[in-house]
Amino acid sequence: MKKLITLISAGLVLASCSNDTEEVVAAAPMAQNFNELVAPSNFNWSNSISANMEVQFDKNLHKDIELQGAEILILNSTGDRIAREIIKSNKAEFNISLPASASGYQFHLPATGEFWPLEVSEKVSLSLSDPFDLESAAFSKRALGKNRMKQANMSGINAFANSDFETTILNSNIAVGNTFMPYHSGLNNQWKTYTNKFTQTNVNGTLGFKATGSNWFWQNHSVSAGDSIFINAETGGSSFSYVYVFFFANQNSSSWLSYQRVDLNSFPEGVATIVPNGATVATGLFYLGNGQWVDNAFYSNSPAVTDADGDGVSDDQDDFPNDPSKAYLSYYPNSGRQTIAFEDMWPIRGDYDFNDVIINSKMTLVKNAANEWVSAEVELALDAFGGGIENGLAIQLVNGSKAAMSSMNISVSGDASLDPNVNNGIIVFSDPDEKRSSYYTNTEAGLMATPDTVRFTINFGSNNGTSFIPDFYIFQTEDRGVEVHLPGFSGTSQADASLYNTGDDVNGSYQTVTGLPWGMELVLPEGTSFKHPYEKIDMISAYPQFSAWAASGGASNSDWYLNGILGNLVDLGL
Repeated sequence: MKKLITLISAGLVLASCSNDTEEVVAAAPMAQNFNELVAPSNFNWSNSISANMEVQFDKNLHKDIELQGAEILILNSTGDRIAREIIKSNKAEFNISLPASASGYQFHLPATGEFWPLEVSEKVSLSLSDPFDLESAAFSKRALGKNRMKQANMSGINAFANSDFETTILNSNIAVGNTFMPYHSGLNNQWKTYTNKFTQTNVNGTLGFKATGSNWFWQNHSVSAGDSIFINAETGGSSFSYVYVFFFANQNSSSWLSYQRVDLNSFPEGVATIVPNGATVATGLFYLGNGQWVDNAFYSNSPAVTDADGDGVSDDQDDFPNDPSKAYLSYYPNSGRQTIAFEDMWPIRGDYDFNDVIINSKMTLVKNAANEWVSAEVELALDAFGGGIENGLAIQLVNGSKAAMSSMNISVSGDASLDPNVNNGIIVFSDPDEKRSSYYTNTEAGLMATPDTVRFTINFGSNNGTSFIPDFYIFQTEDRGVEVHLPGFSGTSQADASLYNTGDDVNGSYQTVTGLPWGMELVLPEGTSFKHPYEKIDMISAYPQFSAWAASGGASNSDWYLNGILGNLVDLGL
């Protein structure tokens, strides 16, 4: 993953979606066994921070930007990109899954340079700041592209006309009210402003440009997508001095596509950036406080050599800079690994040791420059098989609401195969002995082994950018229709619906009348593994805080898995 920027602040607002309600149980009852345990019916039995999020943008203070087709990123605490989506109709959708201990994550909008603490909930609204609000905490305080600026050393031809301000400088009356209006102001490389609050002044023996009141002035230039832009100037005075570069689709556009800004007082190297796709006009703009001056402005526009594979994604943002068929890398979960533990007696309650089948997995997802899926590489460890029933393991790719969807035109290679009877379905194995290199259960003494790992790749057909999540489930080897899913997911088209609402199941929800499941999920940090109970030791006996976590619907004791009774737990040493 590409580290975009060293983050200054790493705030995080995370709402756990283990419970879909906002009610927090202050003191959940401590059930001593599963006969006493009652969990909220809407609890998804996931020890993670997860949601199918719809992110919308409030442009009340930023009406002049066009976000259609722009990207919105989620960064971790070290600035690595963990998720990326394209904004359509002023919104973007993310399927986020993070460890419950996650912290320091942020939203980042490269088009404006803004950051917001990550909020994980079904509906998120991000308020865009006024680009000329210099105190906004949402903006980056770093000089984007500063290293590229130093490397370029401001070489090349200066494209700014009258960059030394020795001749008449401004053509005014370009404004509408107090709005910055570079469009319709021509490409004749003349300095423009909307007022005459500037004077020529003597600066170190030559003429410079001084503001008499806060104001801005600019020049427009033709550019091509992928070009490298460098802008700076000498500056002085006791007020502020900012340099901006704005990008427009054409000189008649009324909304800009993106921009970058730098405080010249703090970063005299100036602003350096790459022209985004779709832009043909760049506006170099200086915003000065009262009494501040600039002189010897410099603008360089050089063809970019940063897209080695020619896919339209610059190398510094391309996770596959030498492969035109691939561009962006992400993961599911977005951080850490997903562990799923099953009870296999559905629709009858089991013994709740949650070790009948245990898997832990990581999906590595690839998209191309057009934001279409290319592949998903799955690494899946087969941690335990404690059940007395032979079970198969399968996946169905479903939408963010956990519902089946139309065909994604997939194929599978490696240690799995396409399920011919389930739309977007994959069979990992029908019998665990197909994948175990030796017989083991990892639930009883004498039957321990290092878990086997299977790897396979899901390949996607063309024009497929549909959002999805994996629904891992087990099914009986001798009776394909008996499926076990996590709460919140539904049986596939091959599930035996006549078994719904029989035994202890309620309406095919894969939960009992007291909210108990047949499967649960943990998303744990990389390098951390779940220590599961030995055979016939239920979770409450293995983890004393488990019952409070379950009874609260995940609102309390989220670190229950760190506080187990070691003599009751299998430590695979992973």
